[in-house]
Amino acid sequence: MKIGIIGTGWVAEKHLNALQQIDEADVVAIAGRNQARAQELATPFGAKTYESHLPMLERESLDAVFILLPPHLHGDLERACTEHVGAALIEKPITTSLEQAQAINDIFKKAGTLVSVGYQNRYRESAQRARACFTDTTPGIMANGWWIEQMPPPPWWRRMEQSGGQFVEQCTHLVDLSRYLMGEITEVSAYRTGGFMTDVPDFNVDDAMIVNVRFKSGALGSYSTGCFPIGGHSQTGISLNLSTRKERVVFESWDFNGKIHSGEGEVLELPSKADPFLLQNKAFLKATASKDPSAILSDYEDAMKTLAVTLAANESAREHEGAPVKVRSI
Repeated sequence: MKIGIIGTGWVAEKHLNALQQIDEADVVAIAGRNQARAQELATPFGAKTYESHLPMLERESLDAVFILLPPHLHGDLERACTEHVGAALIEKPITTSLEQAQAINDIFKKAGTLVSVGYQNRYRESAQRARACFTDTTPGIMANGWWIEQMPPPPWWRRMEQSGGQFVEQCTHLVDLSRYLMGEITEVSAYRTGGFMTDVPDFNVDDAMIVNVRFKSGALGSYSTGCFPIGGHSQTGISLNLSTRKERVVFESWDFNGKIHSGEGEVLELPSKADPFLLQNKAFLKATASKDPSAILSDYEDAMKTLAVTLAANESAREHEGAPVKVRSI
Protein backbone atom coordinates (compact mmCIF):
# COMPACT_ATOMS: atom_id res chain seq x y z
CA MET A 1 0.00 0.00 0.00
CA LYS A 2 1.73 3.18 -1.20
CA ILE A 3 1.60 6.01 1.33
CA GLY A 4 2.48 9.69 1.08
CA ILE A 5 3.17 11.90 4.08
CA ILE A 6 2.45 15.65 4.12
CA GLY A 7 4.24 17.37 7.00
CA THR A 8 7.53 16.84 8.82
CA GLY A 9 6.80 17.91 12.40
CA TRP A 10 6.80 15.99 15.67
CA VAL A 11 3.63 14.06 14.94
CA ALA A 12 4.95 12.92 11.54
CA GLU A 13 7.69 11.05 13.34
CA LYS A 14 5.10 9.34 15.55
CA HIS A 15 3.15 8.15 12.51
CA LEU A 16 6.26 7.04 10.63
CA ASN A 17 7.51 5.03 13.61
CA ALA A 18 4.16 3.26 13.63
CA LEU A 19 4.11 2.70 9.87
CA GLN A 20 7.53 1.01 10.06
CA GLN A 21 5.82 -1.73 12.08
CA ILE A 22 3.05 -2.39 9.54
CA ASP A 23 4.05 -4.86 6.82
CA GLU A 24 1.46 -3.58 4.36
CA ALA A 25 2.66 0.03 4.62
CA ASP A 26 5.08 1.35 2.00
CA VAL A 27 5.95 5.01 2.62
CA VAL A 28 7.05 6.16 -0.84
CA ALA A 29 7.10 9.96 -0.48
CA ILE A 30 7.25 12.75 2.11
CA ALA A 31 6.35 16.37 1.36
CA GLY A 32 7.51 19.26 3.53
CA ARG A 33 8.96 22.74 3.30
CA ASN A 34 11.85 21.73 5.58
CA GLN A 35 13.68 19.56 3.07
CA ALA A 36 16.48 18.61 5.45
CA ARG A 37 13.91 17.27 7.90
CA ALA A 38 11.94 15.58 5.11
CA GLN A 39 15.08 13.79 3.94
CA GLU A 40 15.88 12.70 7.48
CA LEU A 41 12.42 11.15 7.85
CA ALA A 42 12.42 9.65 4.34
CA THR A 43 15.82 7.91 4.49
CA PRO A 44 14.76 4.85 6.56
CA PHE A 45 12.00 4.16 4.01
CA GLY A 46 13.96 4.96 0.86
CA ALA A 47 11.18 7.44 0.13
CA LYS A 48 11.29 10.43 -2.20
CA THR A 49 10.96 13.96 -0.86
CA TYR A 50 8.98 16.90 -2.21
CA GLU A 51 8.89 20.54 -1.14
CA SER A 52 5.12 20.74 -1.58
CA HIS A 53 2.24 18.30 -1.61
CA LEU A 54 0.84 18.85 -5.12
CA PRO A 55 3.79 17.44 -7.12
CA MET A 56 3.83 14.45 -4.79
CA LEU A 57 0.12 13.80 -5.31
CA GLU A 58 0.45 14.21 -9.08
CA ARG A 59 3.55 12.03 -9.59
CA GLU A 60 3.04 9.25 -7.06
CA SER A 61 0.25 6.67 -7.38
CA LEU A 62 -0.74 6.77 -3.73
CA ASP A 63 -3.23 4.54 -1.99
CA ALA A 64 -3.37 6.77 1.09
CA VAL A 65 -2.06 10.09 2.31
CA PHE A 66 -1.34 11.29 5.84
CA ILE A 67 -2.03 15.02 6.31
CA LEU A 68 0.05 16.02 9.33
CA LEU A 69 -0.03 19.82 9.29
CA PRO A 70 -1.06 22.61 11.68
CA PRO A 71 -4.79 23.41 11.65
CA HIS A 72 -4.47 26.70 9.75
CA LEU A 73 -2.97 25.01 6.67
CA HIS A 74 -6.08 23.08 5.65
CA GLY A 75 -8.57 23.65 2.86
CA ASP A 76 -7.04 23.60 -0.61
CA LEU A 77 -4.85 20.73 0.55
CA GLU A 78 -7.81 18.42 1.14
CA ARG A 79 -9.35 19.37 -2.19
CA ALA A 80 -6.13 18.40 -3.97
CA CYS A 81 -5.99 15.10 -2.12
CA THR A 82 -9.49 14.11 -3.22
CA GLU A 83 -8.39 14.52 -6.85
CA HIS A 84 -5.46 12.11 -6.53
CA VAL A 85 -5.94 9.64 -3.66
CA GLY A 86 -8.90 7.76 -2.19
CA ALA A 87 -8.03 7.75 1.52
CA ALA A 88 -6.65 10.30 3.98
CA LEU A 89 -5.67 10.32 7.64
CA ILE A 90 -5.77 13.88 8.99
CA GLU A 91 -4.24 15.00 12.25
CA LYS A 92 -6.38 16.93 14.67
CA PRO A 93 -7.52 19.69 14.85
CA ILE A 94 -8.89 19.40 11.34
CA THR A 95 -9.02 23.21 10.92
CA THR A 96 -9.75 26.35 12.97
CA SER A 97 -13.08 27.16 11.31
CA LEU A 98 -16.28 25.16 11.40
CA GLU A 99 -17.37 26.70 8.09
CA GLN A 100 -14.16 25.52 6.45
CA ALA A 101 -14.55 22.08 8.02
CA GLN A 102 -18.06 21.80 6.56
CA ALA A 103 -16.78 22.76 3.12
CA ILE A 104 -14.00 20.17 3.37
CA ASN A 105 -16.45 17.52 4.54
CA ASP A 106 -18.66 18.24 1.53
CA ILE A 107 -15.65 17.78 -0.77
CA PHE A 108 -14.76 14.46 0.87
CA LYS A 109 -18.34 13.21 0.58
CA LYS A 110 -18.62 14.20 -3.07
CA ALA A 111 -15.34 12.46 -3.91
CA GLY A 112 -16.08 9.37 -1.80
CA THR A 113 -12.82 9.80 0.10
CA LEU A 114 -12.30 7.55 3.12
CA VAL A 115 -11.13 9.73 6.02
CA SER A 116 -9.77 9.02 9.48
CA VAL A 117 -8.95 11.80 11.96
CA GLY A 118 -6.08 11.48 14.42
CA TYR A 119 -7.87 11.05 17.73
CA GLN A 120 -5.61 8.13 18.56
CA ASN A 121 -6.68 7.90 22.22
CA ARG A 122 -9.95 6.27 21.19
CA TYR A 123 -7.94 3.24 20.07
CA ARG A 124 -6.12 2.76 23.36
CA GLU A 125 -6.93 -0.36 25.35
CA SER A 126 -7.69 1.79 28.38
CA ALA A 127 -10.36 3.74 26.50
CA GLN A 128 -11.88 0.66 24.92
CA ARG A 129 -12.16 -1.16 28.25
CA ALA A 130 -13.55 1.96 29.94
CA ARG A 131 -16.46 2.06 27.49
CA ALA A 132 -18.16 -0.78 29.39
CA CYS A 133 -18.62 1.57 32.37
CA PHE A 134 -20.94 3.88 30.43
CA THR A 135 -24.31 2.31 29.60
CA ASP A 136 -27.95 3.34 29.47
CA THR A 137 -28.34 2.16 33.08
CA THR A 138 -25.03 3.64 34.30
CA PRO A 139 -24.55 6.84 32.29
CA GLY A 140 -21.77 9.31 32.84
CA ILE A 141 -22.73 12.14 35.21
CA MET A 142 -19.63 14.29 35.48
CA ALA A 143 -16.40 14.90 33.55
CA ASN A 144 -13.39 16.71 34.98
CA GLY A 145 -10.24 17.22 32.95
CA TRP A 146 -7.12 19.31 32.86
CA TRP A 147 -4.29 19.88 30.42
CA ILE A 148 -1.75 22.17 32.05
CA GLU A 149 1.55 21.74 30.28
CA GLN A 150 4.46 23.80 29.02
CA MET A 151 3.83 25.71 25.82
CA PRO A 152 4.70 23.67 22.71
CA PRO A 153 7.67 25.15 20.81
CA PRO A 154 6.32 25.62 17.23
CA PRO A 155 5.84 29.35 16.45
CA TRP A 156 2.41 28.73 14.86
CA TRP A 157 1.12 27.24 18.12
CA ARG A 158 1.30 30.55 20.01
CA ARG A 159 -0.82 32.39 17.41
CA MET A 160 -4.59 32.21 17.95
CA GLU A 161 -5.36 32.55 14.24
CA GLN A 162 -3.12 29.58 13.45
CA SER A 163 -3.61 27.07 16.28
CA GLY A 164 -6.95 28.14 17.73
CA GLY A 165 -5.39 28.15 21.20
CA GLN A 166 -4.76 25.34 23.64
CA PHE A 167 -8.36 24.21 24.09
CA VAL A 168 -8.73 23.74 20.33
CA GLU A 169 -5.27 22.34 19.67
CA GLN A 170 -4.41 20.17 22.70
CA CYS A 171 -7.44 19.83 24.97
CA THR A 172 -9.36 18.61 21.95
CA HIS A 173 -8.15 15.16 23.05
CA LEU A 174 -9.95 15.48 26.40
CA VAL A 175 -13.12 16.76 24.77
CA ASP A 176 -13.05 14.02 22.16
CA LEU A 177 -12.57 11.20 24.67
CA SER A 178 -15.34 12.66 26.84
CA ARG A 179 -17.66 12.68 23.83
CA TYR A 180 -16.63 9.16 22.86
CA LEU A 181 -17.47 7.76 26.30
CA MET A 182 -20.26 10.03 27.60
CA GLY A 183 -22.02 11.35 24.51
CA GLU A 184 -22.53 14.68 22.82
CA ILE A 185 -21.87 18.09 24.37
CA THR A 186 -24.55 20.68 23.65
CA GLU A 187 -23.60 23.82 25.59
CA VAL A 188 -20.35 25.49 26.66
CA SER A 189 -19.33 28.41 28.86
CA ALA A 190 -15.72 29.48 29.30
CA TYR A 191 -13.45 32.05 30.91
CA ARG A 192 -9.95 32.91 29.75
CA THR A 193 -7.01 34.82 31.16
CA GLY A 194 -3.77 36.24 29.84
CA GLY A 195 -1.01 38.73 30.49
CA PHE A 196 1.10 36.42 32.66
CA MET A 197 3.41 35.17 29.90
CA THR A 198 5.00 38.53 29.13
CA ASP A 199 8.35 36.95 28.23
CA VAL A 200 6.98 35.02 25.22
CA PRO A 201 7.30 36.90 21.91
CA ASP A 202 4.58 36.91 19.25
CA PHE A 203 2.11 35.30 21.67
CA ASN A 204 -1.65 35.89 21.51
CA VAL A 205 -3.26 32.63 22.69
CA ASP A 206 -4.76 32.42 26.17
CA ASP A 207 -2.51 31.67 29.13
CA ALA A 208 -5.28 29.59 30.72
CA MET A 209 -8.96 28.75 30.37
CA ILE A 210 -11.73 27.21 32.46
CA VAL A 211 -14.41 25.55 30.32
CA ASN A 212 -17.72 24.20 31.61
CA VAL A 213 -19.93 22.00 29.44
CA ARG A 214 -23.37 20.41 29.44
CA PHE A 215 -23.87 17.04 27.77
CA LYS A 216 -27.00 16.09 25.86
CA SER A 217 -27.70 13.49 28.55
CA GLY A 218 -27.76 16.18 31.25
CA ALA A 219 -24.28 15.32 32.51
CA LEU A 220 -21.86 18.14 33.31
CA GLY A 221 -18.17 18.66 32.71
CA SER A 222 -15.37 21.07 33.50
CA TYR A 223 -11.92 21.41 31.91
CA SER A 224 -8.92 23.45 33.03
CA THR A 225 -6.28 24.25 30.47
CA GLY A 226 -3.08 26.26 30.55
CA CYS A 227 0.24 26.63 28.74
CA PHE A 228 1.90 28.79 31.42
CA PRO A 229 4.10 26.32 33.41
CA ILE A 230 7.86 26.62 33.33
CA GLY A 231 9.49 23.24 33.98
CA GLY A 232 8.67 20.53 36.49
CA HIS A 233 5.11 21.06 37.68
CA SER A 234 3.74 20.54 34.16
CA GLN A 235 4.91 16.94 33.83
CA THR A 236 1.71 15.35 35.17
CA GLY A 237 -0.56 18.03 33.78
CA ILE A 238 -2.86 15.81 31.71
CA SER A 239 -5.78 14.01 33.34
CA LEU A 240 -9.41 13.14 32.69
CA ASN A 241 -11.92 11.86 35.27
CA LEU A 242 -15.30 10.55 34.11
CA SER A 243 -17.83 9.51 36.76
CA THR A 244 -20.99 7.40 36.90
CA ARG A 245 -22.92 6.58 40.07
CA LYS A 246 -21.01 3.31 40.37
CA GLU A 247 -17.50 4.10 39.09
CA ARG A 248 -14.94 6.77 38.33
CA VAL A 249 -12.70 6.30 35.31
CA VAL A 250 -9.37 8.12 35.46
CA PHE A 251 -6.93 8.66 32.59
CA GLU A 252 -3.51 10.09 33.45
CA SER A 253 -0.69 11.74 31.46
CA TRP A 254 0.05 11.66 27.74
CA ASP A 255 -0.06 7.83 27.88
CA PHE A 256 -3.71 7.91 29.06
CA ASN A 257 -3.12 4.99 31.40
CA GLY A 258 -6.41 4.34 33.15
CA LYS A 259 -7.94 3.22 36.41
CA ILE A 260 -11.51 2.39 37.35
CA HIS A 261 -12.41 3.25 40.95
CA SER A 262 -15.54 1.45 42.12
CA GLY A 263 -17.96 2.38 44.88
CA GLU A 264 -16.65 -0.57 46.87
CA GLY A 265 -13.16 0.91 47.00
CA GLU A 266 -11.72 -1.43 44.40
CA VAL A 267 -9.30 -0.14 41.77
CA LEU A 268 -8.94 -1.78 38.37
CA GLU A 269 -5.85 -0.87 36.38
CA LEU A 270 -6.36 -0.07 32.70
CA PRO A 271 -2.88 -0.06 31.16
CA SER A 272 -2.29 1.55 27.80
CA LYS A 273 0.84 -0.23 26.59
CA ALA A 274 0.31 -0.45 22.84
CA ASP A 275 1.32 2.48 20.65
CA PRO A 276 -1.99 4.26 19.86
CA PHE A 277 -0.57 5.59 16.58
CA LEU A 278 0.10 1.98 15.54
CA LEU A 279 -3.43 0.90 16.47
CA GLN A 280 -4.97 3.86 14.69
CA ASN A 281 -2.86 3.53 11.55
CA LYS A 282 -3.53 -0.20 11.29
CA ALA A 283 -7.26 0.47 11.48
CA PHE A 284 -7.01 3.19 8.83
CA LEU A 285 -5.01 1.06 6.40
CA LYS A 286 -7.32 -1.91 6.97
CA ALA A 287 -10.28 0.34 6.13
CA THR A 288 -8.47 1.69 3.08
CA ALA A 289 -7.66 -1.78 1.75
CA SER A 290 -11.17 -3.17 2.34
CA LYS A 291 -13.02 0.08 1.54
CA ASP A 292 -14.91 -0.59 4.77
CA PRO A 293 -14.71 2.34 7.22
CA SER A 294 -16.10 0.41 10.20
CA ALA A 295 -12.64 0.04 11.81
CA ILE A 296 -12.19 3.82 11.92
CA LEU A 297 -13.20 5.25 15.32
CA SER A 298 -13.16 8.94 14.32
CA ASP A 299 -14.18 9.96 10.82
CA TYR A 300 -14.20 13.54 9.55
CA GLU A 301 -17.80 14.32 10.46
CA ASP A 302 -17.32 12.99 13.98
CA ALA A 303 -14.19 15.12 14.37
CA MET A 304 -16.24 18.15 13.35
CA LYS A 305 -18.37 17.62 16.45
CA THR A 306 -15.32 17.81 18.70
CA LEU A 307 -14.14 20.91 16.83
CA ALA A 308 -17.56 22.52 17.31
CA VAL A 309 -17.27 22.12 21.09
CA THR A 310 -13.78 23.63 21.30
CA LEU A 311 -14.66 26.55 19.03
CA ALA A 312 -17.78 27.22 21.12
CA ALA A 313 -15.51 27.54 24.16
CA ASN A 314 -13.44 30.19 22.38
CA GLU A 315 -16.61 32.00 21.37
CA SER A 316 -17.93 32.03 24.93
CA ALA A 317 -14.64 33.24 26.41
CA ARG A 318 -13.70 35.78 23.75
CA GLU A 319 -17.03 37.14 22.54
CA HIS A 320 -19.54 36.61 25.36
CA GLU A 321 -17.50 37.05 28.58
CA GLY A 322 -18.23 33.51 29.71
CA ALA A 323 -21.92 33.38 28.85
CA PRO A 324 -23.19 29.98 27.66
CA VAL A 325 -22.95 29.20 23.95
CA LYS A 326 -24.89 26.45 22.19
CA VAL A 327 -22.66 24.01 20.31
CA ARG A 328 -23.47 24.07 16.62
CA SER A 329 -25.12 20.90 15.35
CA ILE A 330 -23.24 18.82 12.78
